[in-house]
Amino acid sequence: MEVKQAKRIYQRRTALLLAIVFVCSFGISGCQDKKVLENQQAYRQVGINKMNEEDYAGAVEAFQKALDQSQAVVGELELDICYYKASAQYNSGDTKGAITTCNALINYDEKDSRAYFIRGCVYLKEGDSDRARKDYDKALDYCGNNYALYLSVYENLAGAGFTQEAEELVAKGLKLKGSQPEDYRERGHIYLIRGDYDNARKELDQAINKGDSKALLYLAQVYEAQNDSKKAKSLYESYLEKNGSDVSTLTSLAEMQMEAGDYQNALELIQTALKEDNLENEKQIRRNEIICYENLLDFAAAKEKMESYLKDFPDDEEAQRENIFLQTR
Repeated sequence: MEVKQAKRIYQRRTALLLAIVFVCSFGISGCQDKKVLENQQAYRQVGINKMNEEDYAGAVEAFQKALDQSQAVVGELELDICYYKASAQYNSGDTKGAITTCNALINYDEKDSRAYFIRGCVYLKEGDSDRARKDYDKALDYCGNNYALYLSVYENLAGAGFTQEAEELVAKGLKLKGSQPEDYRERGHIYLIRGDYDNARKELDQAINKGDSKALLYLAQVYEAQNDSKKAKSLYESYLEKNGSDVSTLTSLAEMQMEAGDYQNALELIQTALKEDNLENEKQIRRNEIICYENLLDFAAAKEKMESYLKDFPDDEEAQRENIFLQTR
């Protein structure tokens, strides 16, 4: 399987600036009124839900309301909300707003790897690869052993056609020292993304031998990428047994069952995944649920699920066409 196919397996204010000014005067504090904190967390969750629904403008509004609760206090929660807001601005197409938010974060902490990363994403979207590369470089300089950030940088650059730059940056991640189980696991993950399955297996086997059961997930993906579905399925099941319910794994297993034509087991896995809160890939999971019902010839259930789906995702033109077909069944 090609690297591109392997990647398929995986698939965050002028007002903020004022808050940063406030923090220079008053300092970081974690003390806020309980009611204010509850409101702030509630708006933050609304924003996250809006992002999951791909309503990025609504997400920006919710995150701004969360920041408005801060009462001139800037702590870890406020910074976290800012990352989400910048990401929502980026996804909504408000690149200037996202850059302004990231600039404020960087003015507050010049070693903020997440802010550099998000700003790099914005520059890349605008076609400014030089600035993107510089920001990605800084993000990786300040991120320590954050392998996930290395992978995100790699995938963004490679996806934009800057394969050589992507390889150069991700190579830094493979040179990171560390002999803890999670170090082996994440290095194996990097090799997996790059399509270097032999080295991926070596690193992941080391992690598993050191007791890291989470590495089973990536090892399953190695075998899936090499079309060894039997071994991959066994590893996915072992991962779930040791780590409990995991939406990503349940989804992967369900899609494997669908490809094998076992729609009943796929449906059970999908419905288990749908019980989880705040699903990042809820849209695709629910579409797969409808497909399972259709293939099981339970058109009444498929119609019911489609009706609910279109209420939540009315802009899905493919689903609208499929709904016409369902009405004839």
